[in-house]
Amino acid sequence: MKQREEMEAAVKRWRESGLKKKEFCEQQDFSLSTFSYWITRINQSNRKGFVSLSPTVKPESSSSIEIIYPNGVRLKVASTDLKTISQLINLC
Repeated sequence: MKQREEMEAAVKRWRESGLKKKEFCEQQDFSLSTFSYWITRINQSNRKGFVSLSPTVKPESSSSIEIIYPNGVRLKVASTDLKTISQLINLC
């Protein structure tokens, strides 16, 4: 088994064990810093790609949203006008 696969399996066992990281590492004879590094790497690799969002309009929500650019410019746009919102966000 490759090192990455071994560490993914170890992280999975740790998450299912309910033990604290330090306790698990002591039991498995892992270095705490190395194990923490692998947890971070595995978490980062699981965050690839885009998350699909579906617009929902709640009755109590306002009918517009405000986009604030880094230079301080503020724009209010109808919250249902997704095409315009997308175009404005891409200007950043």
